[in-house]
Amino acid sequence: MTVRVVTDSNTMVPAALAASLALVVVPLTVTIGGDELVEDATIDVADAYRRLRAGEPATTSAPSPGAFAEAYRAIGDDPIVSVHIGSAYSGTLDAARLGASVAGVEVRFVDTATASFLAGCCAIAAAEAARAGADLMAVAETGQRTAAQVVSIFTLAELERGRAGGRLDVEAGEGAPVLRMDASGITAVGNASHADEAAAMMIEHLAGVPGRQRIGVGDADAGPVVDELVERLRVLRPDDDVIRYVVGPTVAAHAGMGTFGIVHHPLADDTR
Repeated sequence: MTVRVVTDSNTMVPAALAASLALVVVPLTVTIGGDELVEDATIDVADAYRRLRAGEPATTSAPSPGAFAEAYRAIGDDPIVSVHIGSAYSGTLDAARLGASVAGVEVRFVDTATASFLAGCCAIAAAEAARAGADLMAVAETGQRTAAQVVSIFTLAELERGRAGGRLDVEAGEGAPVLRMDASGITAVGNASHADEAAAMMIEHLAGVPGRQRIGVGDADAGPVVDELVERLRVLRPDDDVIRYVVGPTVAAHAGMGTFGIVHHPLADDTR
């Protein structure tokens, strides 16, 4: 039997990549201006962005235990590893545990202690291990090991949204805050007066990182600076695996429109 990996939509794994890895993605919900939007393939991301830019209030909620139970049952008899946004940031993991209990299936859980594409990298690494034939314990250990290694440098485009959600306690300063996130939490790197300066800080960070990396570059409608950042990274680090992803509404609701950043973790020599 092949180990199957389940994750949640907050991990921002691109749909095509998730499909290629047989990664099951259970959607969160974002409520914008009173309208509940399920963060799956049917969501109109452009419209959600428009509404967030217009200042409409937004909240997010974890999938229901029933949604997880349905996903787990659909997998059948294959062993399952479920990799999720950290329990300190969301009730998603608790809902997943309850869903497994409701479904009556045994699931190995990975609390990544992170969010967004940091958790996505953990899910991708676990799914790659499963595809390579690793057993249940090895797949779970791959996800957990990646969680301990993954790092993000990102901008906080709308400080008040971050504060309102209670997830980002950041002091105001000149320009936009640039933050670092890893499994130990979120810390300030500095402030950027414009997007190009923030991108330069990300490039400077990666220039000092040794070894081959998987690098995610994502944004919530931040403009051409992000495509330029991707091209610079591909020149700077030609041996790395660069993945472009979209910052979905469940993250943009807290980080704000225009946010962008990089995520990275080391790759094994045989991972391509």
